[in-house]
Amino acid sequence: MKLGSRRFFSGGINRLLVLLQKKDWRGKHWFYVWLSKRYASKVITHSVEGRAFNVPVGEWCFWLEKGPENYYLDEFLPFCDVLNNLDTPFTLFDLGADIGTVSSLVATHCNNLKNVIAFEPNTKSFEVLAVNLENIRQPSMCINAAVSDFEGVATFHVDSERLNDHEGYIDNSGEGDTKVTSLDIWSVEQQDITIEETIALKIDVEGQEIQAVLGAKSLIKNAQKVVVLIEIHPDVLARTSNTPDDLFSITEKVRDFEWIVPLYNNTPINRNLPFFEQMPLGQYDIIGISR
Repeated sequence: MKLGSRRFFSGGINRLLVLLQKKDWRGKHWFYVWLSKRYASKVITHSVEGRAFNVPVGEWCFWLEKGPENYYLDEFLPFCDVLNNLDTPFTLFDLGADIGTVSSLVATHCNNLKNVIAFEPNTKSFEVLAVNLENIRQPSMCINAAVSDFEGVATFHVDSERLNDHEGYIDNSGEGDTKVTSLDIWSVEQQDITIEETIALKIDVEGQEIQAVLGAKSLIKNAQKVVVLIEIHPDVLARTSNTPDDLFSITEKVRDFEWIVPLYNNTPINRNLPFFEQMPLGQYDIIGISR
């Protein structure tokens, strides 16, 4: 897959924008807002380990974190450390992959990554994702679909004005034009990529976290080892009437896990207490390691 030439800035302008993203300077946020309004459909192309990685102009996190290679490392590097400590080849399932930033980080920091399987329902984000993952050294497969506990279609609620809206979410009405699948159904049907005995699941699916786990029961049970990175977002939990503890409990019914909070130096989660009695209210990426 290729992005149309209209998505890119000219070489000199692109190099300047990369430099501006990577530095702190007065007026940076104002410039980001101005640029986003005028060039919302364009990408800035970074070089990560000598390979091209494209980020949407209108995504503030890449300006805030100074490029995709620095994307929230306080949460994602501990995830990579856990995977490296397993010292065994693994397959990464990137659920809610957006443009592939987490896949790129894992590809950079984990020598034992064998392949990447990425799911993303947003067609605009998917275009960028497919190009970005073509450039990593490991084999990859991109599927333009949402992940849940059923196979079918759903309505995808998304800001269509943005090149990527990583807060887009599906409903379970059974109506719509966005493809939905479960990992168990997909893994039975696929024949083009090998799934390693050790798997990593990055689950950032905006309210379908429980359904994604339930739809991957066989995959999780049958793997030799499973590492999960699951997003906890108070706004999403409120929309779906769930708690962090619901997410942990459902996953533990499939397989026994221990949970740690990378943002707080891998602090273990006490499953006898509600999560938000142990941690300040906020957004987290939580690591689960199968026992």
